[in-house]
Amino acid sequence: MNANTRRCATRCVVMRGGTSRGVFFHAADLPRDAARRDAVLMAAIGASDPRQVDGLGGADLLLSKVAVVWPSERPDADVACSFGSIPPGSARVKYGSNCGNLSSAVACFARQEGLVAPEAERVRLHNPDSGVLMEARWCEWDQAARARFADTSGMPASGELLELAFLAPAGTATGRLLPTGRAVDCLEMPDGRPVEASIVDAGALYVFLRAGDAGLPLDVSTDVLRADAALAATCERLRGQAAVLAGLVARASDALPVTPAVPKLAFIRPPADFRTEGRQVAVAAGDVDVVGRIVSSQSFHKAYAVTGAIAAAAAATVPGSVVASAMGGHLRAGVTRFRIGHPTGVIECQLESRQDAGEPVVDRVTVLRTARRIMEGRCYVEESAA
Repeated sequence: MNANTRRCATRCVVMRGGTSRGVFFHAADLPRDAARRDAVLMAAIGASDPRQVDGLGGADLLLSKVAVVWPSERPDADVACSFGSIPPGSARVKYGSNCGNLSSAVACFARQEGLVAPEAERVRLHNPDSGVLMEARWCEWDQAARARFADTSGMPASGELLELAFLAPAGTATGRLLPTGRAVDCLEMPDGRPVEASIVDAGALYVFLRAGDAGLPLDVSTDVLRADAALAATCERLRGQAAVLAGLVARASDALPVTPAVPKLAFIRPPADFRTEGRQVAVAAGDVDVVGRIVSSQSFHKAYAVTGAIAAAAAATVPGSVVASAMGGHLRAGVTRFRIGHPTGVIECQLESRQDAGEPVVDRVTVLRTARRIMEGRCYVEESAA
């Protein structure tokens, strides 16, 4: 071993939450210095290698994440959690957004690790990066319900079933549901052609575009889309323009270095029959309100992020938005259901919204997720000496 390196053994737990998997750490077990902490996290995942063969990463955007958890100092939360995305080949940990799927696993982790009482029926979570408050509650189900859920949700039915609620989720990055004050803004494609977009901040900051307007191929696998360099450049161009309109950066070219995690992109189209990738489950148009794909951390998702579902549900309450237009009309105030078809299944939200001075207000959005502990132990990394 080089004299300037040292081997670091850090406690960790591998958890699955929904369609994502991550390596979980207690904040107290990591270096307090941010640079040294990130060096440990990068090494734990095996960040630099596209296969992540020298770490615990899954060589996939949804499987190469870390979660850092600690007791919350807020009176309205039991634990706090921060999520880092470390896709294959990353040069740094990408913070700045909440991971809704792994938030369900944080609740399980908190109960298993003694951060809350082992018999706790609910856990209140706070994500400081987005400011979002969540509440996780355990649910009961039978085997038949498990089987149905696995068929349609695109996630395993194993583990614990939790109802994850996002409380007053608007304004995570900008302080407003509609950062520009408009239901629709105009972005520019590389050829100069204008495209309509709805910039919505709920759960996380998202930019919704019509798949057809943006030239996104339909019925093409996620792997094919990920390999399209020209499409990736177009997505980043659109994301940068939206970041300027949302007030995050002054120039579109600053979006990647300054805000790599947000805004995220979502391509939306009206309900349609489709088959899921991999398991080839048939989904009927009548079982979804819209069909969508997400681009996060500069890559297409194979599933639909929970935060994306929260934002889409909120966008569906806004008359004239891209999401409402794809549905054929916006969601009315009250308690409503909203379903999104995505490459590996359907994600369903229950939305509680109201009108305040003519503007939609989202009070609560709830999703069901499964989560489980996969392994626990110590991760050995070689960390450069500070």
